[in-house]
Amino acid sequence: MARGLSRFWFWTAPLAVGVAAALVLGTGFVLALRGTTGNPLGGAPPPAPTPVHAKAAGPDGVFRILVVGDSLARGTGDETGKGYARDVFEAYQKKGKADITNLAVNGMESPEIRAVVETPNVRSLAARANLILVSAGGNDLSHGATRGGTGAAEMADSVAASQARYVQNLRGILAALREANPEARIAVLGLYDPFGDERAGGHVGASVVLQWNELIAETALGFPNVVVIPTFDLFQGRPDRLSADRYHPNAAAYEEIAKRVLQVV
Repeated sequence: MARGLSRFWFWTAPLAVGVAAALVLGTGFVLALRGTTGNPLGGAPPPAPTPVHAKAAGPDGVFRILVVGDSLARGTGDETGKGYARDVFEAYQKKGKADITNLAVNGMESPEIRAVVETPNVRSLAARANLILVSAGGNDLSHGATRGGTGAAEMADSVAASQARYVQNLRGILAALREANPEARIAVLGLYDPFGDERAGGHVGASVVLQWNELIAETALGFPNVVVIPTFDLFQGRPDRLSADRYHPNAAAYEEIAKRVLQVV
């Protein structure tokens, strides 16, 4: 799978999109029948919480943002070239001195992201950060679906294996960041369904996405000052918020994600 075309659901070559979509929808149906989809997370956004906000700027007066993750963290699909992380940065820049370091790479799965954040250099960057933005999971889900063969049961098993590995790595990512910096606000981006009701059977495929979102939320609860940014509702029934590749967000959608980040952090 080419690194340059990482995406949330099926960030694969165009020829594989149709097959992969059918396989994951079958997976969602099987998971639903197994009773493993859990309570949905990602419909209407939750009420704005009253959490501990991102810590103030450092002694030099600079508010530092660290970004790690996949193509969503990189901003792929944004015709302006910014992405939500840059939009968040510009909002802080209007308030005073701010700096951003974006280490996101298209196509990264959670093991690779974990390996990045566990390096001494990134731990050092995390230790100085005031806000850390994390996007991980979309590639684990999409790659797991395409690795599972053609049968629905095989797809379910493959996605379940990817899910278990993802949760373990997400814990490792958050543990490493929190160990490096006990105070910085960490915001984890939730997953969305780019196909929507009309293009992929809606709730059948979405059930898998919602299950993963629930697991992300449960994992985040195990760490202090970590929040999940819901994105599912931002794209449901809104194909106009997708970029030209029909999978990544466009500039307007990234702006909406940034607004939600800023509401929480």
